[in-house]
Amino acid sequence: MYKVMIVDFNGTLVQSKYLVIKLMNDLADKYGYEKIADEHIERLAAMTIRERLKLMKCPFYKLPLLVADVKKRYKEDVVSLDIVPGIVDVLAAAKNNGMTMGILSSNSKENIQRFLGMHNGEMFDFVYTAKSIFGKDKALKKLLKERGFAKEEVLYVGDELRDAEACRKSGIACALVTWGYDAEELLQRGNPEYMVRRPEELHDILSPGKET
Repeated sequence: MYKVMIVDFNGTLVQSKYLVIKLMNDLADKYGYEKIADEHIERLAAMTIRERLKLMKCPFYKLPLLVADVKKRYKEDVVSLDIVPGIVDVLAAAKNNGMTMGILSSNSKENIQRFLGMHNGEMFDFVYTAKSIFGKDKALKKLLKERGFAKEEVLYVGDELRDAEACRKSGIACALVTWGYDAEELLQRGNPEYMVRRPEELHDILSPGKET
């Protein structure tokens, strides 16, 4: 049975997909790439990050600065975001059953804590952040070491292919949700232990005898 659940923030816990698209479009002229058209959103969801950047004609080397800029602008709108419907009840039930819960995200700690301060954030025991969007495995390993968590007792819940890749490198189980950024067909490429299509399905995973 899992004793620790680590949850991603963007897309998994909060409905931030369209805010990020808006911010990306706001920055298109500054970084010299093509804006994301509405008709391309579904297509982009099935692509890897590198493939998306290629379609947008945005050089990969610009990504670190672009992500940093998005995080800064995100802060202004984070208070307007909505929590994914149904997930609070599932997380609250897990907490009441003794689950240790935390957040690990590529977003900034300031943005996350600002949001949690307005939305019953006391259910989370910790917040960790990754320095880069491809650095979650390093952040996960650091978290496990600092907190003394046994790998087999930890479940990470995310919404992107890179989340599954980070979990595999870190040696922990992964549940990928289909309501976030990446399309299910892309998520399947990560071979997660669990594919979650409704928040309520997390309850079944966290129940005794459901961890394998």
